[in-house]
Amino acid sequence: MYTQGYTYSCGENTHLPPSQEFPAVPYGPTDFHCERVLNSWTDPLDLNAGWLTGLVDLNTEKDNVRERIADYLVDLLSIGFSGFRVDAAKHMRPEDLVAIFAKLKAKLGGSLPEDFITWWEVLLGGEADLLMCNAASGYNYGAGLEAQLKTAGLSVEEVQKLKIWNSGYPKEPNKGLAGCDSPGPNATIRSVIQNDDADQQMPGSSSRDMQSQGCVLIKDCDEASHRAFEVKLFSNPNGASDNDNQYPIRVVLSSFYFQDGSMGIPDGLSDCTLCTTNCKGCQGTKYIKAYDADSKGYDKTYTRVHRDAAIVSAMQKWMKI
Repeated sequence: MYTQGYTYSCGENTHLPPSQEFPAVPYGPTDFHCERVLNSWTDPLDLNAGWLTGLVDLNTEKDNVRERIADYLVDLLSIGFSGFRVDAAKHMRPEDLVAIFAKLKAKLGGSLPEDFITWWEVLLGGEADLLMCNAASGYNYGAGLEAQLKTAGLSVEEVQKLKIWNSGYPKEPNKGLAGCDSPGPNATIRSVIQNDDADQQMPGSSSRDMQSQGCVLIKDCDEASHRAFEVKLFSNPNGASDNDNQYPIRVVLSSFYFQDGSMGIPDGLSDCTLCTTNCKGCQGTKYIKAYDADSKGYDKTYTRVHRDAAIVSAMQKWMKI
């Protein structure tokens, strides 16, 4: 069996690709889409069933797959989670996500918690019309998704708790709104805006082109410029005419800098001293404690922007605290 790992192998028991066997869930090979290269961003079949960067792709059309995901979310809520970020949401059919969150609601007794929130990552480019602007496209996360959620029994308030990440912000904020309309209180309430993005912490990454309207620290962006865009996120975000009432969800990212060419997390697990095989050319990151009571924000190791005085002040002023 030729697998995405570029090796010929098969499972000892099932004689199927071991990369699709997760017995603890349980998920097996029939719970995944057949291997398909994802080479189109405007083809709904590719978006939904393609293997993103070679990752196995769950078949979320199957009811048992949906059930297990909903069960997992319930488990996380039971230990104190308030909500979730749904990574690569556009690579799951809107109706599949609707079904999963409808199941979650049912499992929670028929209503979502008062403080519940998700935000779904839907990256937009040339496929903005399909994914956001045209509600009748058949693969729409704007007005089309809202209609499906309401049909599935979610209230208006619950629909608003299932936020969409506005990847059009800050360059083209309208592109992140249902119907790609002009911003207004109703249009922006489900839109999550941010200047930074964890997916951008890769040299050369261009999945979200902000041009001169924003910047990411790892991509030739100095601290002063980054701080200014973070402050602007709270003081005067692009596309907002009513800063008090539009874009109620605004996100800052505290992360870490890459060190000496390594893209590892400084948690000690990416330290080359732990390497035992094929270690030539290893680029590691030694352990650096994440918590620092004296941190003022930009520390050359971690990007604790939530500690920066100017950013905190702008946030507090926006929140009237």
